[in-house]
Amino acid sequence: ALSEAAPPGTVIALVRVTDRDSGKNGQLQCRVLGGGGGPGAVPFTLEENYDNFYTVVTDRPLDREAQDEYNVTIMARDGGNPPLNSTKSFSVRILDENDN
Repeated sequence: ALSEAAPPGTVIALVRVTDRDSGKNGQLQCRVLGGGGGPGAVPFTLEENYDNFYTVVTDRPLDREAQDEYNVTIMARDGGNPPLNSTKSFSVRILDENDN
């Protein structure tokens, strides 16, 4: 659960991705599906840290009245030919902060 008062840039998760392959087959790219800021987009993005660790952060203000829960899906894709990918999902519930 995350407060709707959380400012943009708030870390909500730490993600580690691994691939046992070597070369291009072991090089990974990750992204949050449904991100990008358009209508229906999730308000989260990935920031790469180091050694295949990423943080999931908020990328804009949250509004529980507009949406009270998000399903966040992260996709990891390798550099092979053809590229292989895997996805994992988790839910983020938004808590109300401004009710009287």
